[in-house]
Amino acid sequence: MNALISVSMWQDVSMDQPSAEPEPEPQPEPIRTVDDVEVLKALADPTRLAILAALMKAGRDLPIRSVKELAAELGEPQTKLYRHVRQLEAVGLIKVAATRLVSGILEQRYQACQRDLTFGRGFVREHVDQADVAMQAVLDRYREGFLTAVLADRLPADDDPAEESYRRSLMFVSDLRIPAANAAELRSRLEQLIEGLGDEVEDPEGVSVHLLFGYYVAGDPRGR
Repeated sequence: MNALISVSMWQDVSMDQPSAEPEPEPQPEPIRTVDDVEVLKALADPTRLAILAALMKAGRDLPIRSVKELAAELGEPQTKLYRHVRQLEAVGLIKVAATRLVSGILEQRYQACQRDLTFGRGFVREHVDQADVAMQAVLDRYREGFLTAVLADRLPADDDPAEESYRRSLMFVSDLRIPAANAAELRSRLEQLIEGLGDEVEDPEGVSVHLLFGYYVAGDPRGR
């Protein structure tokens, strides 16, 4: 067994002898910098992205899920997920955090190894093809969810109760030519908004909100 992985065993049995003091669980990394092309390849699939998103939900503790629980949450066949879970585990994006006996079968339960992912500019430049596929998977997953939400909302805008206006999908796309100082302020405000989202606590009774932020400067800002 890998000594770096702490596995908790849950059993539906009682034991008379006192158990040893459990080893403390290793805490997930706050932010992991992707610097391995195999990790990048693992991210280049909408199903694996969905699994990772489910295991990286904001909250005090990262969720721990079995493949069966992930399948129910994602609305996917359980058999479809095993290969994707193994690939995410192989590159260290998720780990076996606990096991338990279910009807005599040992069930593994998984947890993300990090709360957020970031990519170095140099790494992306060196692996453009793989980065392009991974980005396409991210955009495809968001586009599918966005269109599904829009098509499901058939009520006219004036029929929306004010307290449920948050349910309206929102998209803003714009090309602006603004002073560099304004661009810096805009980027800073977006960063602050993104960082603030990390303080949100997962609410089992809440709504599932999906966000996609993007910002880039086209060409050389000095006009050369």
